[in-house]
Amino acid sequence: MTTIGKFICTLIMITSFAACTKNELNISQATLLDESKAQAKIFFVSAYRTAPTYQININDIRVSNTIAPGSNPTPFPGGGLNSGGSTTPDYLGVPAGLVKVSFATPKYNTSTDSVTLATNTLTLSSGKKYSLYVTDTAANTSFVLVEDTLVRSDSGYAKYKFVNLVPDKAAVDLYIGTVMVASNIAYKAVSPSFILPTSTAAAVWTIKATGTSTSIGGGYSATVANTIANQRIYTVIARGYGSITSTSDPRYSKISLIINQ
Repeated sequence: MTTIGKFICTLIMITSFAACTKNELNISQATLLDESKAQAKIFFVSAYRTAPTYQININDIRVSNTIAPGSNPTPFPGGGLNSGGSTTPDYLGVPAGLVKVSFATPKYNTSTDSVTLATNTLTLSSGKKYSLYVTDTAANTSFVLVEDTLVRSDSGYAKYKFVNLVPDKAAVDLYIGTVMVASNIAYKAVSPSFILPTSTAAAVWTIKATGTSTSIGGGYSATVANTIANQRIYTVIARGYGSITSTSDPRYSKISLIINQ
């Protein structure tokens, strides 16, 4: 075959490949998402004193690296503020329908499950995005599945919802500075969405037991530019145990901001 002939054949192959894949979203070199799948962001905040490493399985197939939570749990596949891992809004493509999700500590120096920390079967709809939160421990472990509706706010604002994952506090209020932005949010409940104007001032996110003026655990202090970025969408998470007073204890209550978009 002549050089010109080879060039024409190559061009035809490239054009054919592009036509077959034009309706797929290429989010990485290894991952293609389509509308038949759901997408999930997973945040394991079960607060054990030992803070065990774990791996995530979907339908009994390992999908994560081995995650060492330390004092700040890690959203998977990403990401957030005052958490481990990245600061990206990534979601994981998962099958729609009934989906088994499990968390297990691996056997030493392997990817084989050893001790299962939590497991549940959830129903996910194709084309939708979810955040899955796992809170409390042992027999009290709970799964909280939240559908993420990612409609941006107007320019000059950021959009939020708040999830209370503090097992030993019946209901809490969320503050940024001295302004209460979510009130009387029960354990495992989700607040209505709210918006905040972007600003360059510093801010502290805190929670208080509903009806009191006493802060619970450690607030999250950051410049507003980091936590109220223009047209970003966040989920604010309160986690850990309000009764723990030692700041070095991995179960100490803290606030994280998960980046949804």
